[in-house]
Amino acid sequence: MKQKLHLLTGAVLSSVVALSAWAQTEAPIRLDPVAVEGTRVLPGAEIPFDTFIRIEVRNFQDESLGRIVDLGIDLINGRIVEALVESDTSLGVGNKVVAVPPLALYPDLRNRVYRLNISAAQFKTAAAIDLSKWVDSGRSDRVAAAYRLFGQEIYFLEEGETASTTDSRPKVLLGYVERCSKILDLPVENFQNEKLGKVWSLTMDIPKGRIRSVIVIAPGNFQTKSIIPAMALSFNAKRDGLLLDNTKLEMAAEPRFIFTAAAYGNEAYSTEEPYTGPRTKVALVQGHSYRDVDQTVLINENIRAAGIKRHNVEVATINDRVTLRGSVNTAEEKRRIGEIAIAASRLELVDNQINVGPPASNQ
Repeated sequence: MKQKLHLLTGAVLSSVVALSAWAQTEAPIRLDPVAVEGTRVLPGAEIPFDTFIRIEVRNFQDESLGRIVDLGIDLINGRIVEALVESDTSLGVGNKVVAVPPLALYPDLRNRVYRLNISAAQFKTAAAIDLSKWVDSGRSDRVAAAYRLFGQEIYFLEEGETASTTDSRPKVLLGYVERCSKILDLPVENFQNEKLGKVWSLTMDIPKGRIRSVIVIAPGNFQTKSIIPAMALSFNAKRDGLLLDNTKLEMAAEPRFIFTAAAYGNEAYSTEEPYTGPRTKVALVQGHSYRDVDQTVLINENIRAAGIKRHNVEVATINDRVTLRGSVNTAEEKRRIGEIAIAASRLELVDNQINVGPPASNQ
């Protein structure tokens, strides 16, 4: 376990926040922001990683099943794929690690554990994850088997499946699944090999199994922390670093994550600048990165598949920010197109400028 604490921060339900306060650890960690610089001990919804991963998991018969030791992350699709639970010694199966879908975990505040709706006997039959062969562990067939065992919907394409053209939320390929502990501190560069910083923390909505964003801390004395959409990042060829299709100038325009350490009797606190994106007033600008192009194509395909009548609706994506412009007949059509764009992106990254009624004169 790393000595330096890393936060899994973000829009986590209050029940999960409460879990972090009492999570039991084999070796309790003293969280002292004065004594340990950069411990990232933040109030509110933020959870220290080294605390979160030792939370106990029990079933509804109150049998101990194990403790969370890590999370499996599909960074490219912004998903928490699984919680990795190390089996309790009382089960007699050694230190077997079992992958559990995050939505299968029920927070139990009164007893300060997560609950799984599964018997100890069933849990013992779950396939073990070999952490030394992690790449094989992230295959879609293996992950799908774990989802079936715990009765969870499989949101990704399995081996041999093709994406539907009619579903409102079509399945996507499962991206490379990496352990959260391995993503923290990964270097971040752009495609021009300029160093942009390293991963400082991840903001997550754990009950929904979603990654909200990645906090990248810049090199140098100021160590500015920028908020980057998870889906804007990709792994390099060796998977020992992350790539962002941003110049240094563009990186400087990203919203900031501001952390203020505890001092003079005041608690530590953090704030995030809003991620509003640019509001376009002239011709739409489409980004040239493969991710921007794919996102625009996907949104257009889903609008067509939904059978929405439109006059001259245009879609453009640049740096993951989506702009919708044109005109439709009804407010309902505008809302539906907006929902399609949000489903393919994120609420705060979609600028819906569509007019209801005849085309505007400036279109």
